[in-house]
Amino acid sequence: MTKIQPGSLSAVYIKGSKHKFSFTVENDKDQPAKGTPFFHIKTHTKQQVYVVYDPITLAPHEKRTFEFEVKLDLPVGEATASFCFEEESTNCLEKPIYIASEGPPIYVSFVWHHHQAPQFYPDGKLKDEWAFIHVAKGDFYSYEGGPYKVHMLLHKKQPGFIDVDHFSPSLLEQWQLFLEGKLDSKAASREDIKALLDSIREGVSQGKIEPLGSVYAHTVQGLLFRKAKQYGLEDFLRKLLSWEITVGLGIVEEVLGTRPRGMWTPEMFWHMELVGLYSSLGIDYTVLCEQHFIKSGGDKEDIYQPYLVRDSYTGSQIVVFFRDLALSNWVSFHVDFRDPEDADNAARRFVIELAKRREQHPGGIVVIALDGENWMIMPSYRKYAPFFLERIVEYMGQSNILVPTTLSGYLAKNPPKRTLNYLPTGSWIELTDRQWTGGVKDELWKEAMETMLLAEAAYQLLGKDSEKMLKDPSSPLYSLFKALAIGLDSDFYWYGDDKREQEFIKAWLAEARKIAKSILETVEVKISERTNSHVFLELINRNQATATLSVAVQAEGYSSQIHVSVAPNASSRIPVYVSSDSATIRVSAGKVTITELKLAKTK
Repeated sequence: MTKIQPGSLSAVYIKGSKHKFSFTVENDKDQPAKGTPFFHIKTHTKQQVYVVYDPITLAPHEKRTFEFEVKLDLPVGEATASFCFEEESTNCLEKPIYIASEGPPIYVSFVWHHHQAPQFYPDGKLKDEWAFIHVAKGDFYSYEGGPYKVHMLLHKKQPGFIDVDHFSPSLLEQWQLFLEGKLDSKAASREDIKALLDSIREGVSQGKIEPLGSVYAHTVQGLLFRKAKQYGLEDFLRKLLSWEITVGLGIVEEVLGTRPRGMWTPEMFWHMELVGLYSSLGIDYTVLCEQHFIKSGGDKEDIYQPYLVRDSYTGSQIVVFFRDLALSNWVSFHVDFRDPEDADNAARRFVIELAKRREQHPGGIVVIALDGENWMIMPSYRKYAPFFLERIVEYMGQSNILVPTTLSGYLAKNPPKRTLNYLPTGSWIELTDRQWTGGVKDELWKEAMETMLLAEAAYQLLGKDSEKMLKDPSSPLYSLFKALAIGLDSDFYWYGDDKREQEFIKAWLAEARKIAKSILETVEVKISERTNSHVFLELINRNQATATLSVAVQAEGYSSQIHVSVAPNASSRIPVYVSSDSATIRVSAGKVTITELKLAKTK
């Protein structure tokens, strides 16, 4: 049997254009092969293109190449290009192509969520080394190293590739701590990490990579707003997330040299509260799922354009891009190929799907957003996955109508024309929270919320000094917020049925409680004197910051509450009216009672 190999063959061609094609026929038999070479393009209509050569005879193991030029005056749509050699039977190699109309391109933005939760215990020891394993370890066709290194190597192989990358702050932090000698790992060398970061910075500086920001850890924000409401902690959650975003943006800017304009929303778990939160911190846009768009409310058309999302209660607004779910899931879950040819065929099909979208939405944007690691490695290393992406990029570059872009680059020339006033709460998993809740996971969330109550109390106690302390990494309040953020990281709840992950969550929640209690215990309450109608309280503050406290009295037929500030390392004596009846005095910070005093009725 003869072997047929086409020459360079694009996935997309413009209707009416002229192109040169070629193919090679090889006789791998030990006797001559007589036949007729021909080329054939078949469309969904009766219009076809034929190129037929005179019959030839190939000597044993002879190889011959045929070159020709044809005008693709064919209807718009899918077609099949066949490279054939007709002997007693016809042997053809078939490849799908797409005939596209002339006109403006569609823009394509690959958005990669490279994330690793903070995998170190409070004592600094690593629980898992994924941040380093995925740099150095891999098993990929034509690529060395793990997913993070592979991603940057692909940029070098395909210089025209432009994309959007969320290197999560906790991932960047672990690399930085490692380079500074503050974190130990045997999975990668310092040279590995330094070279990778240098490569990322170069891509950012050249405009080939647009970095996204996010919360410091992988906090599942939308779910937390639901949980916080049950405990009356919505205001404190806004403060915690605001701190996390500020810290996260700062880490990205420090490590990569650019402050992100866009935000990755972990697990794409949306809540309308995020509109105001994001916009208040200078975030211009985020990426959500097509599923959110389907159930959104407002002036909507299709997902191939950015939308202004406005909170009608506050007037806050932010731009949202919606990912193409089918194409994103294709890359996420369907790249386990048999060999390079299988990967190449899939890439060709993928680019044809992009071309179809372009016919419907010229000038629009296709957003393909997914995890940056898992699509290559889960459930095991997908050997040809990077080659699949490499071929997609190459086919796009040959098309002239599929143009890679960053989100900010597209937005600069194509501001939103439509406004949505509602997006549903929920994650990329069918807008549910099921992966992070149920059974033992709910018990963990209960412990997390109770820990958050203590954290809020410590924050409230420190009053006007809290904002200054939250900017100081050496302050206990900063350490408290960081411990709580790690204890809320959704990655650990995703695997919350695993005892090891449970213990890790509990370790960080315990650390947060320890710090919060150390702050609250700086306040001591004593009764210095009691009269028939008053109690004189001595409030002692052993903290370096001003203590802000609430003093509440509950007696029969009488109640009162006052707020008191006590200077750093000082005490304050205050009179509290209690009447002559029995009474209860509670001194609180936030929703937590620091001291409860029960007074008997005076004679």
